[in-house]
Amino acid sequence: MKFVKISQTEMGNIRTLYEGVMASASHGLFYREGILTGSEIVRIAMDEEGDLLETATRLLVARGWAEEVEFNGHGVIVHGSIEAGSASAPTCHRLRGVFKRLYEAAEHKKVLCEEEECESLGSNGCVFKITNLEEESDD
Repeated sequence: MKFVKISQTEMGNIRTLYEGVMASASHGLFYREGILTGSEIVRIAMDEEGDLLETATRLLVARGWAEEVEFNGHGVIVHGSIEAGSASAPTCHRLRGVFKRLYEAAEHKKVLCEEEECESLGSNGCVFKITNLEEESDD
């Protein structure tokens, strides 16, 4: 498999370009890109032994998406997101998509992923909240 490296500055410039053309509608495209990336990470992680989210953490850090990724029961905390930069709103749309896909694969349920805190807004880290969209059964 081939890989390409892109800098954090380039990611920010691409985000600015898309937002200049499409405004906030571009955020949906970035989110969908993240879902596709997450699907590939799930595929790779399923081929490896061990916990899917632990393997995903290693892959995300190794690929430069973040410096640290911490999955907890209902969310993710990220430090050093590649998508973080100076902005007036959260910027980690691709990571939202990645985490949506990872949690759906791990929990076998549809989920919603929202970024509640972002380094782009001066937070210490990016905090993502995962909400199950399917009702829990009592089985």
